[in-house]
Amino acid sequence: MREQLSLFDLQQFTAPPVIKSVTDDSWDKPDSVTNTVLEQTKQSSKADSNVLEQATTNTNKSAPEQSHWVEKYTVIRYGKEHYYYRYLWMSGRKLHHRHIPGGSVKSQIAIGRKQQIERAIADGETPLAIEKLIRSWR
Repeated sequence: MREQLSLFDLQQFTAPPVIKSVTDDSWDKPDSVTNTVLEQTKQSSKADSNVLEQATTNTNKSAPEQSHWVEKYTVIRYGKEHYYYRYLWMSGRKLHHRHIPGGSVKSQIAIGRKQQIERAIADGETPLAIEKLIRSWR
């Protein structure tokens, strides 16, 4: 009877691996090309200072033309698109919205209410007053 000595070369798995280490001298040298983070913060760079500076004015105030508006939005039901109006306003960085009741954009009630809100915006009404007006229509 013949005996099989080995199917695989097991020496590569039984002998400890030989690791050839290569030293990298760049880890031991001080970084002379770039500055450390601490050194970079001490230096003032005029090119980047506009981005990093704090605003000196009150940034919570928004421009009047951007603080509140009316838009048409889409709702998809049963594969059909339906369009409605909603009132949007900014409070700080947060965007709020309120549906304008009265039906779709084809409804005369919704069109009239949209025009009423746009007149209130043009007259300088606050978003709080306009939201109170929209809630009164429910």
